[in-house]
Amino acid sequence: MSSTKGKEITLSEKMTLYLNEALSMENAAVERLQLRIKQTKIENVKQRLRLHLEETREQQNRLKQLISDVGGKNPTKDKARLPIPWATKTMANMIGRMMTSAELELKEAKQDAVIENAEIVHYDMLMQLAERMGVTNAISVLAQSLSEEKAMAEWIRTNAPDVLMQLWPEIDASIAKREEAQSVKT
Repeated sequence: MSSTKGKEITLSEKMTLYLNEALSMENAAVERLQLRIKQTKIENVKQRLRLHLEETREQQNRLKQLISDVGGKNPTKDKARLPIPWATKTMANMIGRMMTSAELELKEAKQDAVIENAEIVHYDMLMQLAERMGVTNAISVLAQSLSEEKAMAEWIRTNAPDVLMQLWPEIDASIAKREEAQSVKT
């Protein structure tokens, strides 16, 4: 047991903290997935996001059960800040002026991939912690969530070329329009 500021932290409290950290990430992911489902205009992306939303809700339920199993009392309702790369203020202004809805869709897809891969690392580390802490009943449950996150990340990766192909006509037209406007100015 370790001591912080004079208070002994039990194994149960420590594991509850780690599980709640994962739960807060899934809580935020549910909110993001709901928004992405509304925003995307690509039907197969919308369908896959819906499936992953269902998986994410199950992941929340599994984490809540694990928290209870290790003696935790109150699963968190907090939402973590998801690991989304943010542009500088200058770039954000340029993006706002120059990006088409198709380009914004690609940006969101890249962010989806970053989030999924962060969740993969998180679940992998959480499984290792559970093993080292002797909370062996959590390992198979966490492995299921890890598998779902890997499947989503792989889906994003393998479908990225198709998504780009669907969005390309709008992006290409926008580029041509900008180039035409530039040539008229000169």
